[in-house]
Amino acid sequence: MRPDMEPLRVYTFAPAWGLPTSGPFALKLLAWLDHHSIPYQQKIENRPDRGPLGKSPWIEQGTLRMGDSDAIMRHLAAQRGLPDPSRCDTSAQAANLGLRIAFEERFHQIVEWELFVNPEGRREMRAIIRTLTPPLIGPIVFAQMARHFGRQLRARGIGRLAPAQITDEGCRLLDALMLRLEAGGGWLDEGGPGLTDFAVWGQVAPMLCWPMRTPVADHAKSLPILRAFHDKINSLREVQPSAIAAAG
Repeated sequence: MRPDMEPLRVYTFAPAWGLPTSGPFALKLLAWLDHHSIPYQQKIENRPDRGPLGKSPWIEQGTLRMGDSDAIMRHLAAQRGLPDPSRCDTSAQAANLGLRIAFEERFHQIVEWELFVNPEGRREMRAIIRTLTPPLIGPIVFAQMARHFGRQLRARGIGRLAPAQITDEGCRLLDALMLRLEAGGGWLDEGGPGLTDFAVWGQVAPMLCWPMRTPVADHAKSLPILRAFHDKINSLREVQPSAIAAAG
């Protein structure tokens, strides 16, 4: 069987807040797959250590197991004769590369901070983990995750800032994003949507959808252009014929 004919399985964290997964990088990958009408089966796996790189998402296709959302998209694009989604040949593409890095590196830390350090986020994550684990295990799993993210965020820089500084940085990044969306007629990629749109959407969509009153998420929800951007990405996503299934 040709490699591109092998069934494609995409392993992600469980759905949350009305989104197909809670994982920002998996959201990016799923949106890209849907936009290009690439069929797949989403498999729910909440233990990223089971993936080839120890992180979520990853894919399996025949004998291939591959992690890293960008590497996966480049592989599937080459397999199906699509343009390289991460190519950087023009000044506009170079600017978008910087925007993707800002949101997938720095803003992603702020997303994690609001989920695992902010008191409102901690309560929500504790409740979510309680639904996914046996009663006696949930508190232990949450404590381990909170400790892990606390250490990681401090090592990467955000965790060394005061809460007000983190809020200010997150809001400034969102305001800069608004300028780009306004200038691009509602899209980030020229003639969008493209990889930059999907990558940034993956980072902001959880904040736009979760119910907690966290400061950067509250600012995101107050921006009509950002909400319209989110709605447009959602409208582009197609419902895949294959069911979401728990990983076995």
